[in-house]
Amino acid sequence: MSWVNKRIKRYREGDNPTFLEKMALEHGHPVNFVLSLIALAAVGYGLWMHDFLYIVIGILLGLLGHVYCFLQK
Repeated sequence: MSWVNKRIKRYREGDNPTFLEKMALEHGHPVNFVLSLIALAAVGYGLWMHDFLYIVIGILLGLLGHVYCFLQK
């Protein structure tokens, strides 16, 4: 049995995940993942075109994904 399967079994039994495991689960959430990809594209485009507005929008989208996952808990 792999480490992942052992941890999933412990979660089902009521064990709490560690801080790093919570962060990994948050980054794996589909909404956070999609918003992070859009944020990456916006920041990349903003840096390429030297447009501060796209950079700020990208950062805000990245933060929005984290806030969404935080509020889901």
